[in-house]
Amino acid sequence: MPTSSRNRFLKDFPAALHEGVGAVFVGAGVSKAAGYPTWAELLKDIGEELGVRSSDIQDLAALAQWHISESGAATGVRNVIRQEIGKDRPVPPTLEVLARLPVRQIWTTNYDRLVERAFAVINRPVDVVSGAADLSLRARPGAARLYKMHGSVDRMDDIVISTDDYELYRSKRGAFLPLLQAHLSSMSVLFIGLSLTDPNVRHVLSLIRESFTEAPPEHFAIVKPPSLADCSSEDEFRARTAQHKHWAKDLHRYGLRTIEVEHYDEIPELMRQVERRVAAMRVWVSGSWPLDGDDGRAGDLYRLSEAVGGLIADTGRDLVSGSGLLVGPAVIGGFIDRLRQDGGWDLDRRLIVRPFPQPLTDREPDQKRWTALRAEMARQAGIVIFLGGAKLEGGSQIVADGVLKEFEVAREAGAFILPIGATGGAAEQIAQDLTGSAIPSQGASAARPTDEELAVLSNQATTPDKLLKLVREILQRLAKPQDDN
Repeated sequence: MPTSSRNRFLKDFPAALHEGVGAVFVGAGVSKAAGYPTWAELLKDIGEELGVRSSDIQDLAALAQWHISESGAATGVRNVIRQEIGKDRPVPPTLEVLARLPVRQIWTTNYDRLVERAFAVINRPVDVVSGAADLSLRARPGAARLYKMHGSVDRMDDIVISTDDYELYRSKRGAFLPLLQAHLSSMSVLFIGLSLTDPNVRHVLSLIRESFTEAPPEHFAIVKPPSLADCSSEDEFRARTAQHKHWAKDLHRYGLRTIEVEHYDEIPELMRQVERRVAAMRVWVSGSWPLDGDDGRAGDLYRLSEAVGGLIADTGRDLVSGSGLLVGPAVIGGFIDRLRQDGGWDLDRRLIVRPFPQPLTDREPDQKRWTALRAEMARQAGIVIFLGGAKLEGGSQIVADGVLKEFEVAREAGAFILPIGATGGAAEQIAQDLTGSAIPSQGASAARPTDEELAVLSNQATTPDKLLKLVREILQRLAKPQDDN
């Protein structure tokens, strides 16, 4: 794919997701990647009954219409769709990543239930809107919305399949259109799996043209050009390739930047890069300290933690916190205080807190729940700052093993590890482990500060102001595109 389009996409779309203005449109190519038949394959037998080859027909909705007219009912076409699309096929990796992204608005013209099942795997709520009447239902708090604008396989009497359905769309399902137009006007939409032969796409593109005749908003489309394996002959391959080139170029009229992939297998990795870019805009602060420790460091650590929280807010990043003893509340307090200076209106979006359930004095912690929470926070954040990390056990202050576990989880998740070793406890031990290690400290794959930076961060003689200045410099460096040497 052209480097400029790819870089633009990896810069702008993750930013749109982070700002809450990113949406996704799932096209037929995603269903094909999961093993579902294309429209042409789906209607192959239907076409043969009429004496035509579905592969020769561009307007496949018309083919469905011809069969309905000949048979007198839509039953035959619907039975084919139920039989082929009603099967549960494996959820493709592309949708596994999509379910993890902070996207709240998802559109599709596909009938299958792949998106719903991808969300169910991670217990993330999604409201399915597959009929016009569903649009009047109040969205559940925290749930993403999936707009199945051409219906769903579990509601076969209300799907869009024929020319009649398209021509009468505005009268039967027209309530979808103003909302889709609003999203196309105010959000950055990523189209995945658009196909030249998809009979649904032209309706979506026409909505952009209706709203913006001169300068449409910028959207992105991940598309796959035809391959020789997809064609019955070299002549067909050349013809379809020529069509694709003109079609991809024509998408610019609608404000769509195309990112081409040679194989559908490339899309999951591209989406994972988006996920990593979004994660890099979130900072998880891990740490703890006993309030009644005997070393007198609790006050200094509290003030530094507050300042780190404010610094995260200043750099435009989100805060992820498990609200650990002393450190967690201090970081959250500093983060909120800094946001309030600018009104604090986006606090609900920028603060992600997963408090650890604390056991009663006569019970042991729920390690299974704690492990799940750590894994979730590691997935949410691309940068992890470690502050302190100590606890009391048997009257003595020791390194908090929970913070060390969070270090291991964060490292396995590929996060950038930033320990402020001067705060002692687990952070000091983590800094020692990283110094001189094989974990890269420079380039696009950097996952820790340099040895020189770790030395400054671990020096107890370094003033709080200098510690904060260095942390800010590291965060700013991570925000810029990096090249591996």
